[in-house]
Amino acid sequence: MKERIISIDIIRGISLIGILFMNALGFHYANVYNAPEEIYRDQLSQWIYDINVVIIHNSFYPIFAFLFGMGMAIMYRNITQRGQNPSPILLRRFIAMMVFGLLHGFLLFYGDILQTYATLAILCIPFLFAKPIVSLIVAIIQFSFTTFTVTMISLLAGSEALPDTSDRLLTQAINHSDIAGIIKWNAVTFLDYATPLSIGKIFADALMIMPFILFGMWCFRTNAFDKLAHYQNATIISIIVTAISGIAVKIFAVNGHGELVYVGGTILAAAYVMTLVLLCNKIEWLKLLMPFQALGKLAFSVYIAQSLILFLLFYVFKLYNSLHIVTLHLLLTVIALLLLWLSNLYLKHYKMGPLEWVWRRITYLK
Repeated sequence: MKERIISIDIIRGISLIGILFMNALGFHYANVYNAPEEIYRDQLSQWIYDINVVIIHNSFYPIFAFLFGMGMAIMYRNITQRGQNPSPILLRRFIAMMVFGLLHGFLLFYGDILQTYATLAILCIPFLFAKPIVSLIVAIIQFSFTTFTVTMISLLAGSEALPDTSDRLLTQAINHSDIAGIIKWNAVTFLDYATPLSIGKIFADALMIMPFILFGMWCFRTNAFDKLAHYQNATIISIIVTAISGIAVKIFAVNGHGELVYVGGTILAAAYVMTLVLLCNKIEWLKLLMPFQALGKLAFSVYIAQSLILFLLFYVFKLYNSLHIVTLHLLLTVIALLLLWLSNLYLKHYKMGPLEWVWRRITYLK
């Protein structure tokens, strides 16, 4: 069991790095996903952007949601083993998470995902009381419907532009060092596109993200990680198939069928998870990957810290839309290494992150 928790933390830590490299593009230029060919005009920039989309985009949020589901199942097991009622404890935890996410979204980053996970987690609580197979069946139905719908839209209708997130007001606020104006632009953008206040948004998230949470719950409750390591040859074949398929679908997506990034990203995410599970079962690889465990343990604090760093760099220090994409990725590499080092240093002195500590106090009321 301890080894499985270590694997979860390592995979979560690596996922945080992937999320950093995805979110930073939107931080650096708000309209980047609407018209990347207009922003990255030279061949090198276009090539690097496409690599980012193929390797990273939509391949780490599914992993994060999947691990979030596993975390829910772990909490449910621990609470019930102590003879407590899990419902009020879990409800407090996810309501608190929603509040944190809304604050993060309104004040720092319009693309916050915490409040989305919190909303879906509340919907997923009843599944913890049902047999594991129920979670799996519902996840398969949701994902199959979404994949079919997205594929049909992409093939029949072609790509549609994402909602316009014009950066005119943001650029003006940055140029005038108007922090209040920056926060106002961010809040309006967040309110328009990312909050769980819309029934349509909740429905879309339930189809696109909730399957991963449910699948994570099922995987933990059925010891799927142990089975992946036990049936190593079958897992390796699965990794090869999903990696090739995911990359192929994503390459197809960046060539005029953008909606399929969801499908390809999910398939590639499966390859990443299976690969990391196998590597975590090899002593020599586990030693190399162990530093990422600290990032995983401090995931909540690190996720917010990433947004704060990017907010300061691009908005306050005015690096917004000023870096070549190569420079941007080099900067992100430095940030990732810094967070990795600081996380390991922090855990030498403290047991949990500052936001994790607050969250735990709210969850357990002690």
